[in-house]
Amino acid sequence: VKNNQPVIYQTFLNALTNKELSHAYLLIGDSGTPLKEVAIYLAKSIICDAPHPLACETCLTCIRVDEDNYADILIFDGEKDTVKKEAVNQITQTFSRTALENKGVVIYIIHLVENMTTQAINALLKFLEEPGPNVYAFLTSRNESRILPTIISRSQTLHLQYLPRKKVIKEAINAGVDENDAQILSFFYNDVNNIVNKT
Repeated sequence: VKNNQPVIYQTFLNALTNKELSHAYLLIGDSGTPLKEVAIYLAKSIICDAPHPLACETCLTCIRVDEDNYADILIFDGEKDTVKKEAVNQITQTFSRTALENKGVVIYIIHLVENMTTQAINALLKFLEEPGPNVYAFLTSRNESRILPTIISRSQTLHLQYLPRKKVIKEAINAGVDENDAQILSFFYNDVNNIVNKT
């Protein structure tokens, strides 16, 4: 994130350092950008055991988040399925109780908020209006024009930069991807990890 998304890195680092985190972040990026991955990374940065200065990726907490084994983080993936009202109800019910983990922080991630039903969006708006203490949201979108202005106004918006294709290809080759595969996949993915996972 530091090298590929310096603006997001610095903005979030400043908020974390000054203890001025927004209760909701809206990450916006074109198709192929690592929206979900960045959202999860920023979420981990809030609860990491040994941040330097953001998520270390190697502590027990970071590993548990990666393994979907951290009780106080809920992730809903609108890429896999439409996010329905039941999902938002689950967020509300889960976070109305005290945090289970010792960090005392609860986080929910909704990947591609444009893939939420109207009922789910209405329920989410109520939750964004009255966030509980130590509750943080990371919402992502590939299409800002399809997001309700009220969601945008209640979130801090962060735009992912599109990386130069040559840079993505070079990094993919350095990560062991065949040059031809890197060239082809770079048309679809603007992120080395996505390219590596597809080969």
